[in-house]
Amino acid sequence: MERHLPEVDIEGTAFYVDVMREELRQKEDRLNRISFNVFSQEGNGYTFLYDRATKNVAEADQDHPVMKETFVWVTLPALMELDAEGIALKYNIPLSVLLPELGLDDENEEEDYYEDEHYS
Repeated sequence: MERHLPEVDIEGTAFYVDVMREELRQKEDRLNRISFNVFSQEGNGYTFLYDRATKNVAEADQDHPVMKETFVWVTLPALMELDAEGIALKYNIPLSVLLPELGLDDENEEEDYYEDEHYS
C-alpha cells in the first residue's frame, strides 16, 4: 500500500512531508527537496531560511542585496504535528502511543485507521 503524504505550505508552495526520507518534497517539482537536516529547532517547531525565488533553502551569498529580498525565515510545526503517522511508521511506534486522543486501543483498529484514512 502507498501512504498519502501530508502537505505543508511554504510561502504559497506545497511540499510533501516525507518522514521516511527525512525531507520536504515540492508537490509540483519532485526534484526540489529540502532536507530535514537544515532545520533548526525553535520552540515546538523548526526554522530555516527559505529563498522564495528558488523555493528552497537560501544559499551562501546572503549579503547580495537582490537575493536578500527573496529570503524569508520559515517556521514549521514539529514533525509530530506535520506527520504523526509517518513518525509512527518510521520508528515502529504504535500510533495509539503517539496519539492517544484517537482512542485506538488495539492493533486491528490501528491498521484500519491506516488503511481507511491514510493509504490509497
